[in-house]
Amino acid sequence: MLMKKIVMLFAAVVSALLFVACSGSSNGPEAVAKKAMSAIQKGDFDAYAATFNLSQEDQKQLAGFAEEKIKEALAAKGGMKSFDVTDSNIDGDKATVTVHVVYKDGSEEDQKLSFTNVDGAWKQEMNK
Repeated sequence: MLMKKIVMLFAAVVSALLFVACSGSSNGPEAVAKKAMSAIQKGDFDAYAATFNLSQEDQKQLAGFAEEKIKEALAAKGGMKSFDVTDSNIDGDKATVTVHVVYKDGSEEDQKLSFTNVDGAWKQEMNK
């Protein structure tokens, strides 16, 4: 009887750990969105560009362009105060993530980011 309880408890713990591991993916589209926004907040545009589904050469070009344009846009709003993922939707190998951004001047906006699963890794797509 005791052995049966131990086996049941072990099975419950393993199931719970598997559930947490699968639901909290560190490379899911929400995690990649957070990584991209954190990179912008820190001014690390190489890390920001690395979240995109682009060749390394194109990522370098994007990093330079983003540094110029995003820094300019952020400066006009006093910088980024905070951000929070407010919604996500995964449909097969495509996903969208909505990020609510609060700027230091008090303004706020929602940004919708698009992702594609490329060989098991979620990569940001250029919004059209």
